[in-house]
Amino acid sequence: MINVKAPNPIFLEHEQADKAILLLHSFTGTVRDMKLLATKLNKVGFTCYVPAYKGHGLMLDELMSYDVDDWLADATAGYEFLKEKGYTNISVCGVSLGGILSLKLAETMDVHSVAVMSTPYRKSDAGLAGRLKDYGERMGSLVGLAQSEVVTQLEKIEHYSTELDKFQLLVENVMSRLEQITAPIAIKYGKLDDASYETSAHYIYDHIQHEDKDIKGYDQSKHLMTHGDGREDVEQDMIAFFEDY
Repeated sequence: MINVKAPNPIFLEHEQADKAILLLHSFTGTVRDMKLLATKLNKVGFTCYVPAYKGHGLMLDELMSYDVDDWLADATAGYEFLKEKGYTNISVCGVSLGGILSLKLAETMDVHSVAVMSTPYRKSDAGLAGRLKDYGERMGSLVGLAQSEVVTQLEKIEHYSTELDKFQLLVENVMSRLEQITAPIAIKYGKLDDASYETSAHYIYDHIQHEDKDIKGYDQSKHLMTHGDGREDVEQDMIAFFEDY
């Protein structure tokens, strides 16, 4: 069986940069979600930091030893890391769960601008449990677990219900406070993603109180907008957004 190690965070410092961007990955994803985008942003002059969430990239039972409170703490620690590096102009950018965490930071921290992709305005237990099931099967296949061992891992999902409730409560909390966001915001969704994410994008847009906001759907993009078809368009628009602000 292959041993897996926790992914390392990605820190790409640009010596001439006075602006830094915190990039936050998805639920059951890893820093790989944001690596390509971070690299492109760094090349045009931004310092970029992609923190790794606790448990992500490890086996399912290890991931489920943490919850959304831990991942919010990881995102907050990433923001503080950039402050400690001397950056006062910090933007945030996230996909899916990373989008929720980005909005939370924009509601509670001094954030210069914020960009979110494929960000849900509500989340169901069933959808989250399905993501965990897919993750457990994928990791089991990756490391060569016997099918019986994979099944044993998946059976543990039913004991994670309290943590899934906390996930939903965070989403609800963030969505109830969108009017607190005063930073410029770009909201993006993939037109090949589930239609609920387009609905979510418009919900977020409509509940941001200021006018310095933009919403855009991408014809070729699926849920993970930073990979696959449509990625280049997303990258170019992200570069233009962060350069403007």
